[in-house]
Amino acid sequence: MEWRDPDAPVDLSPVGSETIRWVIDQAIADGNRVVSLAEWTRALVAHMEQGLTDALKADVQARYPALIYYEEAGSPHNPPDEGFIEGGFAVSFPRPRSRPRPGQGPA
Repeated sequence: MEWRDPDAPVDLSPVGSETIRWVIDQAIADGNRVVSLAEWTRALVAHMEQGLTDALKADVQARYPALIYYEEAGSPHNPPDEGFIEGGFAVSFPRPRSRPRPGQGPA
């Protein structure tokens, strides 16, 4: 495993979708940052440090209405996230875990 300075910018040259790259660049301009690029079964995913803002989500959906938006609830092993995917490339923004309401958690 190769060591990487966690504060160094992630090389985004492998991201081959101009649309996904635009979303990433807008998030970075808003003060977010890419923490990693990772292979997933359906795409190369840029994982962002902070969540997707309502303003960026609205801007993306207005500019690119055909871009696929996804939202995942998470699992015990994967945190919840949301983002966009196109042509084998994706950008993922973390979402908070929902907490069970009192009386609805495991017994």
